[in-house]
Amino acid sequence: MYQQFYDPHPALKGFVKNIMMHEVKWEAKENSNTFSIPPLPEHSLAFYIRDLAVSENVSTKVKETLPPSIIVGPNINRHIITAGRDHLIITVAFQPGGLYRFLGIPMNELLCKDAFDGLELLGNEINEVTDRLREADSFDKMKMMVESFLFKYLGKLEPTLPIDYVFPLLIKQRGLLKIDQLASLSCLSTRQFERVFQQRLGLPPKHFSRLVRFSQAWMVKQQQPGISWQKVAYECGYFDQMHLIRDFQEFAGANPSSIESELLKSQAKVFNEFFC
Repeated sequence: MYQQFYDPHPALKGFVKNIMMHEVKWEAKENSNTFSIPPLPEHSLAFYIRDLAVSENVSTKVKETLPPSIIVGPNINRHIITAGRDHLIITVAFQPGGLYRFLGIPMNELLCKDAFDGLELLGNEINEVTDRLREADSFDKMKMMVESFLFKYLGKLEPTLPIDYVFPLLIKQRGLLKIDQLASLSCLSTRQFERVFQQRLGLPPKHFSRLVRFSQAWMVKQQQPGISWQKVAYECGYFDQMHLIRDFQEFAGANPSSIESELLKSQAKVFNEFFC
C-alpha cells in the first residue's frame, strides 16, 4: 500500500488543504478491499484512476458504483467501500468552506446525495483530466495535473469572508466553542452566522461540531487500536463516554465496540489529515 499527502501549490492553499494519493493492489484471494469510511467534516474531489469502487450507504443500504470522479460535500452517513483490486485514488481535500468557494454552490444544497459525479458539477473537462491522469507515469506528474486543473478556478472563487478563518479554529478546538463567540469572530450576528455557516459547510454549527468530534474519535481509534474508548472520549472533548456512544450510533449507525471490531479486521486504513 502507498499513501502520501502532498501540500498544494502555495497559490491553492487558500482553498485546498492537501492532495492525497492512495494506491493498493489486492490479490484475488484477498477480501480486505472492503472497509468503512465514516462521515467526515471534510469536503473533497476524488479521482478513481484505475478500478472503480462500489459504495454502500450503511443507513439506506443503497449500493452504487462510483464514477471516475466524485465530489463529496457535507455527509452524515457511514459508507462501506469495496475498492477495485487495482485501486488508485487521488483526493483533493478542500479547506473548510473551500468547496463552496470552488463551486459557488451552497453546501446545504448538496446534502441530497452522498457523492456527486464530477461530470455533473464540473462538466466535460473533469473527464479529460481523469484521462490524462491515467496516462501519467508518476505521482508527481499526477499532482501537477490536478493542480493545473485547480489553477483555472483561482479567478472564479467565491470571496473569502472572516468566517472562513473561524472554521479552522472550530476544528482545532474539536467543536468546543460557543456559537456567539464564533459569530463575533466572524463579524456576524448569531442568525447571520448560522445562515452563512450552513451555506459554506452544509450543516448547522452544532451538528457540524458534533461531526468534528465524532470523526476525530474515529481517527484516533483507527490510528491507536489499543486505546480505550474512555480515553478516546476524553481526548476528543466528550463530556462522557455516553455522548460518544450517542454520536457513533447517529453518524456510524453502530456502537463503538462494533466499529472497533470492524477496524481491526480491515487492512485498508485510510488515515486523514483533517485535524493536523
